[in-house]
Amino acid sequence: MLDKKMVYQLTTEQRAALLNSHPILEKNYRLPTPMLERTYAIIRERVWMKRTGVYLYASPRMGKTTCAETVQALLLLEFPKLHIVRINARRNLRPSDAHMFRLLLEGVNHALSKRTHADLLFYNIKADIMVKLAALGGNHLVLIIDEMHRLNDVDLEQLLAVHNALHMQKISMTTISFAQPEIMDRVTGLMTRRQHQLLARFLAEPIQFEGCSSVDDLRDILNSYDYDSEYPEGSGWSYTRFFLPEGYDAGFRLINYSEKIWSALFNALGSYTEAGVPMEHVCLTVEYLLLALRTEDCCNVAISDGDINESPLKYQ
Repeated sequence: MLDKKMVYQLTTEQRAALLNSHPILEKNYRLPTPMLERTYAIIRERVWMKRTGVYLYASPRMGKTTCAETVQALLLLEFPKLHIVRINARRNLRPSDAHMFRLLLEGVNHALSKRTHADLLFYNIKADIMVKLAALGGNHLVLIIDEMHRLNDVDLEQLLAVHNALHMQKISMTTISFAQPEIMDRVTGLMTRRQHQLLARFLAEPIQFEGCSSVDDLRDILNSYDYDSEYPEGSGWSYTRFFLPEGYDAGFRLINYSEKIWSALFNALGSYTEAGVPMEHVCLTVEYLLLALRTEDCCNVAISDGDINESPLKYQ
């Protein structure tokens, strides 16, 4: 948590000049959330144990892509000898003996990723991974796949070939995948076709990726806006204080509206919240409130029931 003693004051003019570059308007900020912390705890354990694969599934807008990006950054900090490759899977309308190899090379911005010869692509993948790990002094590759449900059987067989080739070189490979719920149908199909090796390597451990699942989760998230965020860097100004400085100095905090915001989100989204409120809806709601209230900032600024009820309904 940031020190509540502010480093310096921002004038109205300074805030106005910085406004358009604020992370909330740029949509490029990341906040620590309970969901990310729980997910990372699971993933880092699997990586530490060098398990072959785990996949997380959830409906759209739950924050899977953001989680994949954050997991990559956290793993690099905690395990500096890892070589991590993150790819965004895409569908291939016709089975190809090179599609997966090409995705892997694109994931490391390899100059030969546009080649079409499968054997050449496979050789370059293996060589690139071995060189990167030798430079790191490590022997463990972590592959993060976003949109795993888009891969077909042929793609997974190519991935298995990479896994086996690295194993021959005494290199471990852990695959962490994020997918939509239709991945469960893919798993059933692989079982029906007796593709047990593919299941064992990449789809053996399903984990449901949760959204914001309780008012306690929401409270932690709002606390990050109130205290754990900062803009501009080094200022000590949280996001809440940047948009509502007078109100903030007088005690305004988003966290004080946790129950009301949670109730509005849950009621607005209905049955869609079975696995929690999607993180996208939470962020859009908070962003809306901060931006809408900034022109009304004063020592007694407050969020009305109308403000709260209006904001999530805009983004169903």
